[in-house]
Amino acid sequence: ILKAKKTYINTDEPNIVFMNSMHITISLEDGRVITITSDSGLYDKINYDIFFKGNVKATDGKTNIFSDNLDLLAEESATIYNNVVLISKERGSLRADRVKYDFKSRYYQTSMFDDKKKVKIQLIK
Repeated sequence: ILKAKKTYINTDEPNIVFMNSMHITISLEDGRVITITSDSGLYDKINYDIFFKGNVKATDGKTNIFSDNLDLLAEESATIYNNVVLISKERGSLRADRVKYDFKSRYYQTSMFDDKKKVKIQLIK
């Protein structure tokens, strides 16, 4: 379910819906419910991809993610980037430039924009 306070479509790009105050609720087959909110974003009506921008907050009740951007792709993956903070009740927390999350496998792939920097992660229970 995708909601927004305000939407508009530019005649130059009729397949893109521009949105303000976005809120999405995703019900997954395994029973998890994911909620994502942001200040603004885009919805692509052709391939169903959603791009969140500004004050992004995502949660499934166990993990909370905060960032500047989140791209939710119809292929069942999310790329979260720019000032990412991930707090998991089960796995600990981390800060990164970019996190790719696969909904099916529930795995995170963490990276920095500067590929020369190493990423150090410590998971604490």
